[in-house]
Amino acid sequence: MIKPQEMINKINHKCKIVDGKILPSDIGRFKNDLERFNGKEVGITIDSWKKFRSDKQNNSLWLYFTLLATELNLAGYDMRKLIEHGVEISWTKDTIADYLWKPIQKEMFKTNSTTKLTTEQINQIYDEVNRITSQKGVSVAFPSIEELFGE
Repeated sequence: MIKPQEMINKINHKCKIVDGKILPSDIGRFKNDLERFNGKEVGITIDSWKKFRSDKQNNSLWLYFTLLATELNLAGYDMRKLIEHGVEISWTKDTIADYLWKPIQKEMFKTNSTTKLTTEQINQIYDEVNRITSQKGVSVAFPSIEELFGE
């Protein structure tokens, strides 16, 4: 069992292994951490690096919510069926996030926060949301730099 004081010294580095050698992506920070642990007994765990949602991907996610809300509104789909009040409520980026994206995210990956998602998980949730909205005739591509600038 790991004691709380042992967790303080846990660090992570993104590295590549090439020809049996560890190549850190931030060599300066890696060397500083090696110096900090110099002379101490350490444990090393090698794991596949999980790429979590980046700030750019978060911006794309909220842009997607905005674009999808616009397309659903233009296609005449309001939120009545989700809220069951009989009052026409237009979609917004926040209602897309709260009533469409996050319930699927929670069901698929058991988390409420997009910061906990990997880039692949975001792709999987997008595919599911897009499948659902495409059945209603509304499909919005996930925003990317290439798409925004027509590359």
